[in-house]
Amino acid sequence: MNQRQFPRVKYRCVVRVTPERKASSAISAVTENIGLGGVCLLLEKGLEIFSPVQLELDLKDSGHPLRLEGTVVWVVRRREFRKGATYDTGVEFSELSPQDRSRIEAVVDRAGSKA
Repeated sequence: MNQRQFPRVKYRCVVRVTPERKASSAISAVTENIGLGGVCLLLEKGLEIFSPVQLELDLKDSGHPLRLEGTVVWVVRRREFRKGATYDTGVEFSELSPQDRSRIEAVVDRAGSKA
């Protein structure tokens, strides 16, 4: 049972993650799921828990990429056959503008209705 305050839906989109506001260390990744509270990212390297990150999230909804701030709240290392290690990384959004919230909510509603 999903007991999150903001349930997530499986949804893949491209995201650019910048740890601790260091543009030179940006990481390209994909989302595994998304909700109004945050995202789960699939990363090739682990990030520090509770570290701040900036996200540039392309929702594939014909709008511009969202620029959001968040905090890494959990990291789980997993090993995938033939690929090496990947990291499931939970990022909680720090604050959403009403417009960003609306776009994410629309994506969640659409993806949830397909499930």
